[in-house]
Amino acid sequence: MRVFVTGASGYIGTAVVKNLVEGGHTVTGLFHNPEKETLLKNLGAKSVQGDLRTPQAWARQAAENEAIIHTAAEMGPDMAKIDRGVVECLLESMTTQGITQSFVYTSGVWVLGKTSGIPVDEDSPADKPFPMVAWRPSVEQLALGGGNGHFSTAVVRPGLVYGGKAGILSSLWNDAATKGVVTYVGEGTNFWSLIHREDLASLYRVILEKKSTGIFHGVDGSPLQYILIAKTISHSAGMNGDVHSWHVDDARKVMGPFADALALNQEVKATRALGLGWKPKRSTFLQAAAETFEEWKA
Repeated sequence: MRVFVTGASGYIGTAVVKNLVEGGHTVTGLFHNPEKETLLKNLGAKSVQGDLRTPQAWARQAAENEAIIHTAAEMGPDMAKIDRGVVECLLESMTTQGITQSFVYTSGVWVLGKTSGIPVDEDSPADKPFPMVAWRPSVEQLALGGGNGHFSTAVVRPGLVYGGKAGILSSLWNDAATKGVVTYVGEGTNFWSLIHREDLASLYRVILEKKSTGIFHGVDGSPLQYILIAKTISHSAGMNGDVHSWHVDDARKVMGPFADALALNQEVKATRALGLGWKPKRSTFLQAAAETFEEWKA
């Protein structure tokens, strides 16, 4: 299958490209920074340079592929407007070209908001999203309804993604390695729902190959308390489980609303994703921590 991936040189995108190429698919990746083109070539992908602010320049080329995966995001105050514009442009191009068979949009579990200690799956409503991503549910629906019977549409909601050098957990690994103590925000009793980026990448591939439709949660199904994650990282880095709490109010002064996102309590299940036959190799971060630390160091 010929697949076009936006954000192909990004944290999630590179894992997706690698998985698709290894699966025998022909991948073309969209990149913005010229320095990233070599990375895509090394992964075995073709490349197209483009900007999310001007999707008209490359959307038609994207729609010449049998599948499109949208993983790119431009952080900043215009993120919502830019993301909606990309989705609208891609959907129009795909409908016009008539070649694309599958479109997968990347959202995130924060659209589910606080889960209040009740594990939620893909059938749970996204009517109370975390404020930072309050715009996402409407774009999810735009993506899901955009096929109009011409092609299948799906939404992937990754949990907190880890693995490699980047991702939210990378700052915790850095704390352990450089400061000897891991800092977490708040009381640490809230749950995080996690997924290794390689396992997440395999979910995208399953969705494409099965031309699946609807919403799919990319989580390992083993939510963990934030403080336990911090202690596990400390132990794995040889720091004896030393951790430190950073009060949310103080963290908010430095991190803004992202501090509240880290303190968000979420227990998320992947019922529909597992129903596709997808199964993450890493069933819990607790078992993968040592391996992940080596990845981070490398």
